[in-house]
Amino acid sequence: MKRIPEKHMYHRQVRFSDIDAHGHVNNVRFLEYLEDAWIALYLDNTAVPPEDRAGVPTVGFAVVRHEIFYRRPLTFRHGSVRVESWVTKVNRVTCELAAQICSDGEVFVEARSKIMGFDTHTAKPRRLTVHECAFLKRYLR
Repeated sequence: MKRIPEKHMYHRQVRFSDIDAHGHVNNVRFLEYLEDAWIALYLDNTAVPPEDRAGVPTVGFAVVRHEIFYRRPLTFRHGSVRVESWVTKVNRVTCELAAQICSDGEVFVEARSKIMGFDTHTAKPRRLTVHECAFLKRYLR
């Protein structure tokens, strides 16, 4: 039987400060929701990134592109929304992530982002490590 790849789940409380004058979550705040979820996904990776002598990570990630599709307004609510993330493509330097922000069967946002490996010292793209690729492939759909 074929294994179904995982989705990464992250729960985020809608805050009063997320709400705009129209009474729903402002479109820019959804980027924060996605960023929080993707940071949580990255931190779930058990590999500790290499650091320099000052304790600064020498490897990181940079956003190449974001696409967000707003499906319906999200208003303030009791309880959190769920950000479901998965990987749609992995290659030597970049990966593509997809996500949806949902609650109780409603999808509020669908998103796609392209992320690249980034060397913090040279400020240039870098290859993803074998471990990073293996980790990301756990979520490849």
